Amino acid sequence: MIRPLLVCVGLASFGCAQSETGVTRMADGVRYEGRFISPEAYAAYLAGVEHEAHADYSAALASYLQARAEDPQSPELWARIGAVQCVSTGPERGLKAAQSAFARGLQSDPGYFGNYLERARCAERAGSYPRALADASAAVARRPDDESANLLVVRSLQALGRPAEARAWLEGFESYRAPSAATRALGSSRRGASAAASVPRVHSAAFADLQSGRLEHAQKQAALELAADPSNSDAWIAQLVACDALRDAQCFEAALTGLRSPSLAPSTVALGYLRDLLGRRTGVNVSF
Repeated sequence: MIRPLLVCVGLASFGCAQSETGVTRMADGVRYEGRFISPEAYAAYLAGVEHEAHADYSAALASYLQARAEDPQSPELWARIGAVQCVSTGPERGLKAAQSAFARGLQSDPGYFGNYLERARCAERAGSYPRALADASAAVARRPDDESANLLVVRSLQALGRPAEARAWLEGFESYRAPSAATRALGSSRRGASAAASVPRVHSAAFADLQSGRLEHAQKQAALELAADPSNSDAWIAQLVACDALRDAQCFEAALTGLRSPSLAPSTVALGYLRDLLGRRTGVNVSF
């Protein structure tokens, strides 16, 4: 695979620099920093998720390994590699087959819940409920509102002959998901007071068009932004989302290879759109 070229295009208001572990880019006088993630990694990850959703585990693993070659520190990639290695082998061998991938993912980022969750699913598949319970609980500790992790805790407790604890956990989770009216009002008040400070930064105006349903304009806006800055991962994701919503397969395929290196990690808003996009196209609840 061709290594990303360390190239900075000298446009009037754009500049960039790269270190071993990250990227710094200037746009209109604003500095953006983030861990370097190549466009090949994004595209390969997307392809891997689609293959995995269709149970083509060999192709999924190949895509994830391709993405890993570009982004070896990604805990999300290690979680997907481990998940595919687990499900593509027999239940008894799955944990051993995926053990190294999950360990590498946890080493990359112990705070990321996905490797705990996928290892818990792998343990459940193998009938190792104590291990499933431990890892599912660790996943919940890192993302308390994740339904799949909480339900895995409940199933593990039931399988271990602890139905009272399972019921209590499920009731606690349902209470957590349904805050009282007073709590919601307080939260709404706080959000209103800090709205200006909490608005997440995005690097593409196309998201505003997507939110208002102006799909064709969003696609054109994202294309213009990518033409000005081919490393803008937010604009790349916005274009993929717009092409998908327009049901334009040719547009989507062309957009898939439209991002150029060096690229930055997407904003949280863009990642949310990417999760939704993958969910629509594959039926998989993607977590990263």
